[in-house]
Amino acid sequence: MSFEEQILQAITSVMPENAKIRLVPGIGSLNVGVSWKLNDDPERPNKMSKTIAICVTDEAAQDIADASAAQQAEASQRVSAFLSQKLANFDPNHNTPKYEAPPIEQWLIGNAVLVG
Repeated sequence: MSFEEQILQAITSVMPENAKIRLVPGIGSLNVGVSWKLNDDPERPNKMSKTIAICVTDEAAQDIADASAAQQAEASQRVSAFLSQKLANFDPNHNTPKYEAPPIEQWLIGNAVLVG
């Protein structure tokens, strides 16, 4: 399994079961958008949560790509722990009008997370 696949697996395992996880072209090495239906407004049954934009920096991705399989596994565990902590403090709710996109919150995964 590639490290990109390990990161996507970590994201999927931490996020709510009904989350939509999308790869998004962007500046970083790996960019993933995550959101889910809130089910908190009967007037808006399809209202989505704030979007979480997860970005793995190029430098971190290249550094970990050159690492051993054991180091990559450790990095994947650190990513899961980082995402779990961020999600525990994340408020997905918002009051954005239905004709506007939900707010976006960026979570950056750099060497401080991957390498420790």
